[in-house]
Amino acid sequence: MKNLLASVGQMLFPNLCVCCDGYLSKQEESVCDFCLYTLPRFELIAERDNPLAKKFWGRLKLEATTAYLSYKSTNDVKKLMHELKYKRNTDLGIEMGKWLGNALIKTGNFNQIDYVIPVPLHPKRQKFRGYNQCDLLGHGLCEIMKIPMLSDVVVRERYNGTQTKKKRYERYINSKELFRVIDPKMIEGKNILLIDDVITTGSTMESCGSVLLDVEGLKLSVASLAVAT
Repeated sequence: MKNLLASVGQMLFPNLCVCCDGYLSKQEESVCDFCLYTLPRFELIAERDNPLAKKFWGRLKLEATTAYLSYKSTNDVKKLMHELKYKRNTDLGIEMGKWLGNALIKTGNFNQIDYVIPVPLHPKRQKFRGYNQCDLLGHGLCEIMKIPMLSDVVVRERYNGTQTKKKRYERYINSKELFRVIDPKMIEGKNILLIDDVITTGSTMESCGSVLLDVEGLKLSVASLAVAT
């Protein structure tokens, strides 16, 4: 009876791939195997001097920096981000966090991490959305990497609106003095991995990372699900 109801439910409300709208098998989650395999990857993911790492040279002192996917306005990564941020697909966020976690393990550059910290949303934005997409990524990533996540050590104090249509300099100015570490003692001397969903200019990550690096003895690494290329 349960199998029959499940079959009827699948016919009425089919599980479709968020990238190609094709039917998903029972083993597939939000993205079909073909689309997952063909998603554009960030090149040189395991190289310490990769293009994303160079973006932060002279801006943040980082131990390791990388991303998993390459974001463009014309590729399927944009569809994934839209689904995560605006369609309330929380399961997809956790699933993508697992992708990132597996990718970081394979690089061998993130083996000494003590805590994962997701870039926080302003409470006003989080209340409107209902969740922080970076928290979802963190849950998936931490499940794979077996590292604890801290989502209440850093807060976003100023609401700066959407960054989507802002130019590079406007993003930089808009991201100044956004964050505050509310419990520095908890992360003193620790190796922290700061994660975000998409890095564009890097201004938000720079603003958040700079307040973390003010903590005594803290070492910082950065990872993002995707980077704009």
